[in-house]
Amino acid sequence: MLSLAILVCVLCLVLVWIKYGRDKSNIPLPPAVPGKLPIIGHTHKLFQYMADLQELLKYVTDDCEKKGGVTHFYFGSELYYLLLDPQDALTAANACLTKHYAYDLGKDWMGDGLIISSGDIWKRHRKLLTPAFTLPVIYGFLDVFNSQSKNLVSSMEPHVGKGLFDHFSYMKHNALETLCVGTFGINAIDDKEFTDKYMASVNEMINIGITRVIKFWLQNDFIYSLSGLKKKEEEVIETLHAMANTVLQNKKTAMKNEALDGNTEFETTGTKYKAFLDLLLELSKNGVLTDKEIREEMDTIIAAGYETTSNQLTYTLLLLGAHPEVQEKLYRELLEVLGPDRDVEKDDVTKLVYTNAVLMESLRMFPSVPVILRYVDKDVRLKNYTMRAGSNCVIFPLASYHDQSWGAQTDQFRPERWLDGDFRNNKEFAAFGLGKRACIGRTYAMVSMKVTLAHFLRQYRVKADISKLKIKYEFVLRPESGHEISIERRI
Repeated sequence: MLSLAILVCVLCLVLVWIKYGRDKSNIPLPPAVPGKLPIIGHTHKLFQYMADLQELLKYVTDDCEKKGGVTHFYFGSELYYLLLDPQDALTAANACLTKHYAYDLGKDWMGDGLIISSGDIWKRHRKLLTPAFTLPVIYGFLDVFNSQSKNLVSSMEPHVGKGLFDHFSYMKHNALETLCVGTFGINAIDDKEFTDKYMASVNEMINIGITRVIKFWLQNDFIYSLSGLKKKEEEVIETLHAMANTVLQNKKTAMKNEALDGNTEFETTGTKYKAFLDLLLELSKNGVLTDKEIREEMDTIIAAGYETTSNQLTYTLLLLGAHPEVQEKLYRELLEVLGPDRDVEKDDVTKLVYTNAVLMESLRMFPSVPVILRYVDKDVRLKNYTMRAGSNCVIFPLASYHDQSWGAQTDQFRPERWLDGDFRNNKEFAAFGLGKRACIGRTYAMVSMKVTLAHFLRQYRVKADISKLKIKYEFVLRPESGHEISIERRI
């Protein structure tokens, strides 16, 4: 009886492959990832590397690099293009605006927020929200960035001269608090226990998403509903939505108490700005956004914003600790522009040239978003190949930054590559996403990180051993171990 059931399953797979999986296109394919099998394609590789996603990514990217930066593989009958070439990656990102269905795994959490949505919904929301993230608006947050950076410096004071410690947890807490205070215009989080629970919930959601991607059978809603993960996800989402609702209600109360009468403009450091939530509430009042859409965009900006900046500052301090000559050069620039203890002001931001180069180099080596997935809804011409309509493409920023087009010694931390005459085209730089769907909060993140480094490095000298670093390849590139630093007081 069991043998008959197995035979029926095999026959069904064969019929599906005959109908959907046979190569019916005349468009030639780039070289294949090794190991393709009939019917299942490369699916068995997921089982082979299920315990170590990092090894799987290394396997396929090393192969792709040897074959010119473009290869293909099959997940069952689904065709995927793997792109490491920076120019081809930019072409694909601009031509293919629909996110891969894997992003739908976060839909119960973030709904139709900017990370998840596609098509007309994404275009409408992107157009509506862009004014909240322009440079003049972000300069209005400088008081918040300065204050929060000084809080971060103070929080690490107990570790001065005490040897190695894990600074990642400090970065996460401070980044989330900064995001809520600055973006929403109020001190939205006063309860550290609740903040810690929220951050743990974000981490849990990411882990659940990764599990569903690797254990692909859990992408079936019925099978997933029978698993323990589904119940866990519902509990986690309840916490995340409660966080967003708390911030929203606090903001409404603050606006009412201050009797703003519809005027959502505020002023700090001499610059008027509209905080992100103020813009959302104004759009809601005008009927442009519903309460549900506001909550979804809040969930999106909180999750995406704090995770990326906290990770990046963790890597940047680790790199600086391992490269004292770069750290001292950066320190000298900070003293020259800011002096020993002055806050960062609007006119200072563009003068921190080497600081910017350090952050760009850190982002090149450890991009916040290691993998970008898109659906190919039309034939797309690359430099040497054409991607077929109905396929999918996978872009690996982490691997593509080892391309020699980024200059010599791409395996080395060398901020000077961003200052020489062969400066790379920023449009091919995918650390915050790529193309038309690049992260709307990139400028916010860069200014915030500059201010943090300015305060931290004028107070502390950092030491670290980057050779022990181990990272986890998730929806973001997260440090797992070996990222500890030690600090000594400068003044």
